[in-house]
This record gives sequence, C-alpha cells and structure tokens, in this order.
Amino acid sequence: MEHAYIKTIKLTSMMLDNENFRYEPSTSQIEALSKMIKEQGDKLYKLAIDIINNGLNPTDIIIVTPVENGQYRVLEGNRRITTLKLLKTPTLIDENINLRKKFIKIHDKNKENIPSEVRCAIYDNPNDAYIWIRRKHEGQLDGIGTVTWNSQQIQRFHEHYTGKVSPPLQVITFLNNSNIDLKIKERLPEINITNLSRLLSDPDVRTFLGLELKNGELFSKIDTSETIKGLISIIKDILNPSFNVKKIYKKEDRTNYIKNKRNEISIDYSKETPLWNIKKPESELNTKNGETKSEKNTKNDKGERKTLIPKNFNVNIDKPKIWGIFTELKRLDIGKYVFSCSVMFRVLIETSIDEYCDTFDLVPDDKITSAKSGKDLKQKVNRVIQNMTSRMIIDITLSKGIRAEINDDNSILSIDSWNAYVHNANFSPKVDNLITGWDNIQIFFSLLWESINNKNK
Repeated sequence: MEHAYIKTIKLTSMMLDNENFRYEPSTSQIEALSKMIKEQGDKLYKLAIDIINNGLNPTDIIIVTPVENGQYRVLEGNRRITTLKLLKTPTLIDENINLRKKFIKIHDKNKENIPSEVRCAIYDNPNDAYIWIRRKHEGQLDGIGTVTWNSQQIQRFHEHYTGKVSPPLQVITFLNNSNIDLKIKERLPEINITNLSRLLSDPDVRTFLGLELKNGELFSKIDTSETIKGLISIIKDILNPSFNVKKIYKKEDRTNYIKNKRNEISIDYSKETPLWNIKKPESELNTKNGETKSEKNTKNDKGERKTLIPKNFNVNIDKPKIWGIFTELKRLDIGKYVFSCSVMFRVLIETSIDEYCDTFDLVPDDKITSAKSGKDLKQKVNRVIQNMTSRMIIDITLSKGIRAEINDDNSILSIDSWNAYVHNANFSPKVDNLITGWDNIQIFFSLLWESINNKNK
C-alpha cells in the first residue's frame, strides 16, 4: 500500500466525488452538489458557521486522488468541500431554496475569511485511501476503527472543557467517593446517564431524594447516609437490565415510579442538615453555627464577599474565553486584585453583549460581528436592552434600571466608568462599588446568557 503525501490544493481544483457513498452515484458535479444540498440542508450552513469561526479541523484532513487536467477528486471530506464551495459561491444553491439566502449573508460578512485552498492527503491510487475511510465511517471494527465515547465520557469531556458538571455526573462522582457497596461502585461507569438525567430533572424525584438544584448544582438537605440510600435505590434500578426509559419517560410515569419507591424504601427526612453541595467531599463541610463552609464563602454580603461575582452564582456560558473570565472573577480576591477585577469586569460585560448581538443578529448588515461593528459599548448595551425588552426577557422596570445605571456618569456601571477601568491611569475603582455594581447587573447578565443558550439549542 502506498502512503499519502500532503499538499495544499486550490478549492477550484477539487471535484466532488460523483460516487459519494452518502447517496446513489451522480452523473455530473451539478447533480452531486444538488444531492448533497438536498440531503444535508441546514447542516451545511451550521458547518459553514463552524468553519468560519474555527477553521477546518486540522486533525481530520481531506483525502483526494488526482484525476485529469490537474484536478483532484475528493474521497473523504465531500461535505466540507461542498460547504466551502457554497461559501465561495452561494449562487450554486437554487434560488428557490432558503439555504441560499443564509449562505449569501455569511459570504458577504466573511469574504476575506473563506479559505480558497485546502491542505489535503493525496493518494495516487484511491484504493489505498479506502482503508482509512473505512476506519472512520464503519464504527469500532473491533477496536481498529473509531471507538466513540459513551454519555458519561462525553460529559466528563464537557466538564474538563467548560468547568461545568452535569447533575448526573455529580451524582456518579459523589457515589464513587462515598462508602457504598463495592459491586455497585464498580458498575457506576455502566449507568445510562440519559435515564439518570431524566429522573434528576424532575422536581418530584429530587424532593423524594432530598435534593435541590441550584444553578446547575445539586444540594442535599438531609443527612449523607439518607441521601446515599435514595440515590443507590434508583441507581440499582437503572443498572437493572430489565429497566427501560418507558418506566420514567413521561411525568406521570415518573410520578408512579416515585410512588412505588416511597413504598419500597424509607428515607428519614427528619435527619435534616444545613444545605450541602454533593460535589463537596464530606470533609469540606463545616456545619459550625448551622452553616456549611460553601454557604459561608458564598454569602452575598459585600462586607464578607471576597470575589466580584459570588461563588454560588452560576450561568451556562458556552464560549471558552468568556467562561474563563467569568470563572476567574469568581475566584480572584477582589481586595487583592481590584484593578484586574475592574478591567475584566468590563471585558466580561462587553464580550457577553457582543455575543448576544451576534446571536440575535443585531449587527449592522455591512459588518461581520458586533465586536467589529464600530458601535461603542453604550450603543450596543442599549440595543441589547431594547431587544430583550421587546422579547419580554426583561421587564420595563429592570430595563429602566439598567439604562439608568449605564447612562449615569456617577454610577460604577456607567460606560465612562467602564472605560476608565481600562484607559484612565488616575481612576482607582473601589471594592465595595464594584461588588455593588455586579449585584445590580447580575440578574440582567443571567437573563442575557439564558437567552443566548435558548437561541442556540
């Protein structure tokens, strides 16, 4: 078998595979393109957005084979090459297809960022490439193909990448660190995380278990032993081969399930404790004065709080840079790093505002992104508030409050103050003012990101 050689090839020199295994053979490039558009539809647009934002995956190279007249036929990567061709020339899409308008818009905003050439692996003999194409598309192949992650492994990846842990994974980690039957502990990796998630998402199930869900984190209000008793009971059910999602699929199913559970096991709710986070080992809980250590550290009192953003405040932010700034502002001691916190406070708000503008298409038509729109922060904030108010995400009272803050030159949240954090060498922010500023804007920030996340679902 001959090995591939790597070369950068112009997009115009690349032909789609008329024998693409996704559909029946085509007789021309136009037919091959049309079939791909018909089959993939809006997925091509989403791939286009991803390519514009992140580029092509450098670990998944396009595979081609040379044909006549300096052209190359795509053996692997037809979807990506189709998307690039449509980005370059949206009019390749029939004018009666709505997808054409979407590609025209993204083309017009990103003309200079659309790749015109692609790095490829070239096989002179296409048969030599098929061994690798098979390994990618035919499943695990007893280990020589791609071994996909199960649901728990996927969630662990997201935990590592975003810092956020799903409730099911919180439960599994908690039980793994608890003193439970070794046979059950060994089987925790087998748990169907979808079933566990369905149960934990139901408030009645959480009530039965003595659990509360706050900002994506699970807390218990009963003794550890009673918490474990309830969790182990449902874990045993999920691990039972005869158990299936039909038993808990609908609300009424889960209601009946919990009703039977109450008859099966007895959880002693009288063993009530101060609320504790199941993500925290028991050794970290401090119940002195009826208060857990985590609760004490996250009090919203400005005199005691050491961080700009309360440690118990959470919101889903699916953008690594913004998420990183957000989490650092929950960890940095604002008393020690007041200048860093004040500057990053400004950056956090502006990048979040830009993300909202991009998500809800509030960017001027002739601009690529909100960050490059030329609009100042005050203009963008006002536009976002107007949009959130019209969509009934925030009410008139909150809207007026935020507008008043950002337009009041004496407010710590005024645009002039935020600018001064970055540009004025003589401006020294005060800790209490910054914390008050965050407290005044926290609900707005939470609703803003909730809107972004709902739009992107």
